[in-house]
Amino acid sequence: MNGERLNRKDFGPLESEVMELVWRAGRPVAVREVIDDLNESRAEPLAYTTVMTVMSRLAEKDALSRRRVGRGYVYEASAPDAAGIAVKDVLRAYGDVAVAHFIDEARADPSLRRRLQRLLDEDDG
Repeated sequence: MNGERLNRKDFGPLESEVMELVWRAGRPVAVREVIDDLNESRAEPLAYTTVMTVMSRLAEKDALSRRRVGRGYVYEASAPDAAGIAVKDVLRAYGDVAVAHFIDEARADPSLRRRLQRLLDEDDG
């Protein structure tokens, strides 16, 4: 799954690293926590403002959500992985039309239809 997470074409290298750390944390994180983790493996440490800017831009892209805590923010992933973010992006951009196309694809592909049905059945159980 880690490789899938980093396949977002609109994430730069540092954005991908930040997202991986936030996903791994699985909870809201502050910029300080992320920068400390990022700098553990760097010869040249990143500046706080660099990471803060990256996280702010990821929030603008809706990859992260943020809420104010004290004088700063905590951030968490808006989806469990890059595929989840991509789905949200497609639904936001195309809405019901995207859902209709997905259903058409599932109807045309028996294997995809079975997988989809299994996933829907899991949710009911």
